[in-house]
Amino acid sequence: MRQGLFAKGFWNMPFGWMHIYGELPAYLLVVARVAGIAVAAPFFSGTVIPVRIKALLVAALAAAVFPLVTAQATVALPADLAAAAGGLAGELALGWLIGFSVAAIFMAVQLGIQMASQQAGMALGEIFNPMLDSSMPIASELYFYVSMLIFLGVHGHHALVRALLDSFETIPLMGFGLSEQAIGLTVNILAVSFGLAVRVGGPIALALLLAFMTLGFVSRTMPQLNILAVGFPIKILIALVMMAVTVMSLESVVLDSIARVLDGVRTLLGLPLL
Repeated sequence: MRQGLFAKGFWNMPFGWMHIYGELPAYLLVVARVAGIAVAAPFFSGTVIPVRIKALLVAALAAAVFPLVTAQATVALPADLAAAAGGLAGELALGWLIGFSVAAIFMAVQLGIQMASQQAGMALGEIFNPMLDSSMPIASELYFYVSMLIFLGVHGHHALVRALLDSFETIPLMGFGLSEQAIGLTVNILAVSFGLAVRVGGPIALALLLAFMTLGFVSRTMPQLNILAVGFPIKILIALVMMAVTVMSLESVVLDSIARVLDGVRTLLGLPLL
């Protein structure tokens, strides 16, 4: 009887307290999957948005999706408390994996520039990033916000939410678990993010390495030169020039990495590539 009610959908049934009570377990599973994105995805997981507002957004989005989820197929409800806890954990993990796939890209950009800032001596001054609830060098924050503007400019947040909503068509509630494909996707996300960090910070770090070698030769040939007083501003100047040059090519590098991780997510979910 309960499964038949779920198959009819939310809006085709009479509204009442018993109806709400019967639909609540399935609705909480939808909330858990949507909440996974709010926990991990960039912008949504930042402290800029108050927790109450994020909770309201999660509940509203889950309420909008829930009628479509229950109308497409019969929802298998958990039989006991242990099954319910496992189902909620699986739904939360699926949403978190979708959000983490894009969040890893932004963390890679920050990591690459932070590595270069450490070598240039620019990491002494840090500012607080409310979106990530952490402190980073100023150059890392600059690259982070440029990457965020690129992501929003190409409607990447729409693609992220679309992947979440489309996941209900291929993976039913309580249908996601730890698998070889999920582990492989996580490894692939980490590999792409590490490669992006090297591509973003590598040219700057290489230029600084050549500058260090040159200053080393100069200090050997001119011992009377105060290499610490001269080398510090030279390193900063070289780092700023290289950042100005590489930031112009940041768009193609970031978009390529985002496309790769989102394609991996959609492949895991059994969805066609965009």
